[in-house]
Amino acid sequence: MKKIRVVVVLACFAAALATLCAQAGDRKQSGVLKMALVNMRCLTSASADPKANDANIQANLKRHFHFIDKLAGDGVDFVGFPELSVNGYAFSKTMTWLRLDGPEIAALKKKAIEKKIYISVGVAEIDADGKRWNTQIVIDPQGRIIGIHRKIYLTKEKGFTEAGTLHNVFDVKGIKMGIAICADGSDRKNLEALVKNGAQLIYGPHANTTGGTTAGWYKFRSAWSGPNGWIAELKVYAALHNHAALANPDLSMPAPDKGPSGGWASGVWFIGPDGKTLAQMPASTQKTDSREFVLIQSIPLPMR
Repeated sequence: MKKIRVVVVLACFAAALATLCAQAGDRKQSGVLKMALVNMRCLTSASADPKANDANIQANLKRHFHFIDKLAGDGVDFVGFPELSVNGYAFSKTMTWLRLDGPEIAALKKKAIEKKIYISVGVAEIDADGKRWNTQIVIDPQGRIIGIHRKIYLTKEKGFTEAGTLHNVFDVKGIKMGIAICADGSDRKNLEALVKNGAQLIYGPHANTTGGTTAGWYKFRSAWSGPNGWIAELKVYAALHNHAALANPDLSMPAPDKGPSGGWASGVWFIGPDGKTLAQMPASTQKTDSREFVLIQSIPLPMR
């Protein structure tokens, strides 16, 4: 009888444990998209030395993987990296371009499958026709590229890349996402086109200096926020972030300090459909605060 009671107790314990594990899994899959936006200090791949360019790309990828591994362990669904995060934001006639079917993107696809997570990165892309683009992609947990946006409003890449024309919208865990890369977000018509195509969440990866401070960057994007701002008028969510100028010693894998900082302002901002700030990297007027930063925010999924 005693042995039977022990077996029953163990069976009940196993059932309870299984229920708790299932509930933990359900919490990750429940009605939110848990997003992590990563501001990185990236090395560039625009020198005249192809080997040096490749080494910098590999160093950038290594840091992508570090953040993905850590954030996946925190139960995040989506990890986003800033504009041209894989290559670094710099352009030249001798820069290194990457293919979306190349080994760098293949490695990111493998990581997405391994961690069962959505990943978005920025790439200096050369396509099958030899055309060059400033491209942001989203990879799903099955390792498929489900979202591609090619920058429309060109700035420093003008003369090096083609200008995109499409406002693609795609499903990320049940919410429709559209992308506006950096200066694309300075033209309200781009946001309107995304919403017209069904976007419920606008993701904005940036590479901005704006005086080299987070406060300057938030002022630069102030048209997006507030009760009369673009996001409130369009009734969507927004998640936007930037490159970082400086390494952050608080992160477990410090950024390399070699190479120019780019003067990037950093900054991360989540905005709700009422225009109110949901979460934000602290604003600062000091350039010394324009460091690497990671911000996590859950976006409610639409009711079905």
